[in-house]
Amino acid sequence: MDRIKRIVAYYRGRSPVTLLWHHGLLFVVSAILMVGGRVTWMPWMPLFWPLVIWYVVFSLHFLLVRSLSASDDWADDRADKLRRYAYDFQHVKDIYIKPTNFEAPQFPPPEPDKSPD
Repeated sequence: MDRIKRIVAYYRGRSPVTLLWHHGLLFVVSAILMVGGRVTWMPWMPLFWPLVIWYVVFSLHFLLVRSLSASDDWADDRADKLRRYAYDFQHVKDIYIKPTNFEAPQFPPPEPDKSPD
């Protein structure tokens, strides 16, 4: 029990990203061991449900860590990066000049067909 308390205390003192990397590494190592065990000496062992459940937990943990690390500075940096690497510069400039509205677009009427009959 003392060992578990020390592990919990260790991770409470670390950043969530450290826990995420350790969790991911533990997932990969366990998955390799489970697949290796199934192939070699335990053909009866189920793989799908344990790995799916652990993957869902890992994914939720990843999303939680990513959402907790987001801030206004991160959003500004991300927006600047998107602006810097934009391929359609005129579109970005138009957004600065006139923000996007949600009105239906107006298209010119179609030209009549000029092909000979």
